[in-house]
Amino acid sequence: MYWFSLTLRWFHLVAAMVIVGGTVFMRFSLVPAVGDLTDEQRKNLHEKIRPRWAKLIAASIAFLLISGLINFFLFMSESKTPPWEQWRQTYNSMYQFIFGAKTMLALGVFFIASALAGRGEFTKRFRQDAKWWLTVNLILALVIVALSGVLRLTHVGPTLPRTAATTPAPEVTGG
Repeated sequence: MYWFSLTLRWFHLVAAMVIVGGTVFMRFSLVPAVGDLTDEQRKNLHEKIRPRWAKLIAASIAFLLISGLINFFLFMSESKTPPWEQWRQTYNSMYQFIFGAKTMLALGVFFIASALAGRGEFTKRFRQDAKWWLTVNLILALVIVALSGVLRLTHVGPTLPRTAATTPAPEVTGG
C-alpha cells in the first residue's frame, strides 16, 4: 500500500505542476509575447496551442480529482486507529475545513483553466481577458499550494511506540 500511495501522490503533484506551471508560463511569457502579433497571427497561434493544452488540462484535472479523492479516503481510513485519536481531537475539524476550502478553490482553478483552453462562445470572455484570468488562476493556485502545505503538516500522524524493527541495534564495541 505504501508504494501505491507514494505513486498516487507523485502523480497528483505532477498533474498540479502541469496546471500551475502552464499558468505561470502563459501569464508571464506567452501572453506578453503574443501582444506583438496581429489579430490573425494571435488567432492562428491560439488554434495551434489550444487543442494540445486543452488535452493536458483535461487529463490533469481528471487525475487531480481521482487521485485527490483516493488520497483523501486512504488518509481517512488510515487515521481510524486508536493512536490517531489524539490527532483527531486536535486537528480533524481544521483539516476538514481546509480540505474543503482547498477543494472549492481547486474547482475554480479547473474552471478557469478549462475556460482559457476552451473554444466555446460562453468562455470567449475569459480568453479575451486572458491576462486577468491567468493572474486570478495563479493566485488561487498559490493559495491551494499553501493550504496543501498546512494539510500536510497537520496529518503527520501520532508518534507510535518504537518497535524492534525501527530501533537501531546497539553498537558492538571490540574488546
